[in-house]
Amino acid sequence: MKYLACLLLLTALLGMSGSHNTNRQWTAAELAKLQSLTLANLPPVTDPSNRFAQHPQALALGRDLFFDRRLSRNGKIACATCHQPNKAFSDGKPVAVALATGTRNTPALLGVAHQDWFFWDGRKDSLWSQALEPLENPAEHGLTRTELVHFLLADAHYQPQYQALLGNIATADTLQQPPTAASPQGDLAQLQAWKQMPQAQREQIDAVFAATGKFLATYVSSLNLAPNKLDTLTQHPAALTPSESAGAKLFIGKAQCILCHSGALLSNQTFQNIGTGIPGKDSGRAAVLDTLRTDRFNCQGKHSDAPVETCTELQFLTRSRHAVSGAFKVPSLRNVAQTAPYFHDGRFATLEQVIDYYTQAAQPNTKDGNDLPLIQLDATEIQQLVAFLNVL
Repeated sequence: MKYLACLLLLTALLGMSGSHNTNRQWTAAELAKLQSLTLANLPPVTDPSNRFAQHPQALALGRDLFFDRRLSRNGKIACATCHQPNKAFSDGKPVAVALATGTRNTPALLGVAHQDWFFWDGRKDSLWSQALEPLENPAEHGLTRTELVHFLLADAHYQPQYQALLGNIATADTLQQPPTAASPQGDLAQLQAWKQMPQAQREQIDAVFAATGKFLATYVSSLNLAPNKLDTLTQHPAALTPSESAGAKLFIGKAQCILCHSGALLSNQTFQNIGTGIPGKDSGRAAVLDTLRTDRFNCQGKHSDAPVETCTELQFLTRSRHAVSGAFKVPSLRNVAQTAPYFHDGRFATLEQVIDYYTQAAQPNTKDGNDLPLIQLDATEIQQLVAFLNVL
């Protein structure tokens, strides 16, 4: 009853404040849709697979790790190199550039802990597992697993913190003299060196490695979303300009944006084929289904702190590659004006170009039947929609 009364009051207030402009007059249904997009609907962050998720010391340690350039092959690359605080923790580049140039656009990190899948193809099912991959990626940080663990447990700043949080595992004798460069994700020589290590030593290194991802994830989980004018609409009914109001109507109506960009994150957290995949080169979600299931750092893996039966996303993961061929994660539109360029490969520099893509792609453009909906907007409507996106 309180929610209905709030909607009715907001309808009246918006009608009075915008009686001179029909774009400010909202129906109860429209207000309900807008209300569904606000941060008031965002649940608390929880990650049962990370036992350090609410640990203050782990958060502080994760912050140090996030900005430490020493955690890279050349001593110049940190997580913050691509995830820059002044750019909503993105980088403003079409694709990420670290030790080498990547192939995917850098996602923003604000509010990322509320998501279910990570990377554009969703190949990781937790934030801590996601944080591990760049550390070993030769195009990003470029370290091997043994080099990273050896550095962290020998460093005067990190070693006491790891010991305090991990106990005996951080002081195990077998970790003090690991091979200089060994990793199950490395080149042939590094892989051979990894396989030659005793199983117990590999397990201990993996445990410290996994904990490092959890520390990083604990910090990243603290990067909260700030409210925007949409979120405060109930308190400030005249907050949106006529152009922004018209754009909001388009977003939840004619432009059909809300079909995929729904909920408080402005993303339904699914994977959609919108014709941007490259057959034979980048098939998106379809390419990672098998590796996601067998990933030793997934929710069901040995280093997860979650009971296996709670890993429902992994349990019900589709096995049909065809169904997700060419599909990429629907990104959040929170802070979208600060995170250009757009799409998984950063192909579009402006929001106008993104909207143009959808209005020009009404015809079938995918081989598996995932056709885009028919969207027809004139030049004024495109500018109104951009005005609303800037509000977000």
